[in-house]
Amino acid sequence: MAWASSTAVAQDEEPAFASWSKVEATQEMRDYQAKLKKGEFDESARKFLETSILPQLAAEKNMPTIERVRRRLRDVALNERDADAAALDKANDTATRSLTTLARNPKAEPVVRINAMLLVGELRSKDGRPWPGAVPALAAAMADTKLALAVRVAAAAGLGRHAEAGRAGGVDPAFQRETLPKLVAIVAVTPAPEDGAGGEWLVSRALEILPVAAPKASPQAAAALAKIVADAARPIDVRVRAAAALGTTVAADSNVDAGGIVAAIRGLALTALRSDLTASEDLEWSRRLGGQPPPGQPDFAKPTGFPGGLQPTPEPSGPPMQPLVVRRDAWRLIRLADAILAEEGSGGLATLLAGPGKISAEQLATTLRAAGKSLDAAPDAAAVKNALEKIEQTAAAVQAPAAAAPAAATRPTAPAATEKPAESDPFATPGN
Repeated sequence: MAWASSTAVAQDEEPAFASWSKVEATQEMRDYQAKLKKGEFDESARKFLETSILPQLAAEKNMPTIERVRRRLRDVALNERDADAAALDKANDTATRSLTTLARNPKAEPVVRINAMLLVGELRSKDGRPWPGAVPALAAAMADTKLALAVRVAAAAGLGRHAEAGRAGGVDPAFQRETLPKLVAIVAVTPAPEDGAGGEWLVSRALEILPVAAPKASPQAAAALAKIVADAARPIDVRVRAAAALGTTVAADSNVDAGGIVAAIRGLALTALRSDLTASEDLEWSRRLGGQPPPGQPDFAKPTGFPGGLQPTPEPSGPPMQPLVVRRDAWRLIRLADAILAEEGSGGLATLLAGPGKISAEQLATTLRAAGKSLDAAPDAAAVKNALEKIEQTAAAVQAPAAAAPAAATRPTAPAATEKPAESDPFATPGN
């Protein structure tokens, strides 16, 4: 209680130094750094960190360069390369407590609160990895619906850094223990309308971290993920990430309707492609209503060099699509394919199925993956339409696999003159 009281007073008072450059040039700073190198973090070092260094985030003269001050503060006062491991842990613990209190202070400026939480996520251990002691504060802030959304987003950025380190070098059981309940709480609740896109971004970030915190989904976590996948009111990319997280973590005892979720994923893939095609058509109509010429046709207000102002280039058969939009569709389809069946075949919802249902799910995964790769190779509207058609055909085959089998025996052995050769079709498989 005494510590909390002194911290609160320090936040409400003017910093001991007017700007960061003043602090960095002092003998006190040099003494502080020397102590950390020798493995000392005594009462005077703690007090200097709390009352002179960390309050610089709230100093008025530092506001124009607060991001640079934040990074410089960490490099100078909490640098893992120049400090003893034990002393650095103590300094990081002190910094986390003070910075978290500042980030949660409703009287502080929003930019100050955000940078305070960002700095918590940037603290590092002596080995250069994110400092594990910050995880409880970051997870609690990310899940705290009473906290400003911007501060929660800043906490998510730091927690994501810890998750990436776990993927690369092994996950700390303490990370899983601290984060899993918080992440499940985030994905289980639809964001408040006033949070808008920011609330859905926070859910997306939780979905990316969740497989690190829970390599095996509990029934509660799996149910929350399945609910998002099936919710047509949620953004498409959030649903795709939920499907990916579920496919990565689902297990036999996750108690999910794997067949139903596969059907929802099929519908989600179709919705994603159709929505982007519709959006491109709407954009084309808006452009034409605005008086702009169709693609490949001249703007008659400008000279073209051709008689009568005409150009010989014919108008495309459909509205154009931005390559980045098509590549986003490619990303969506491949993530959905992996959710059904990992490319190496070692995980996914299909592993929970048997018989015809399993075969149909595997066929759908193959089609989605091939579609995604084809869109990445040829990011245009024609490729999207072709992918949509292939997925629709696969959906029909999945719904009636028995009816599709006899047709294979009567299929012509050679393609008609109007058909594309099989080798030019990215969806073609041996025997088709």
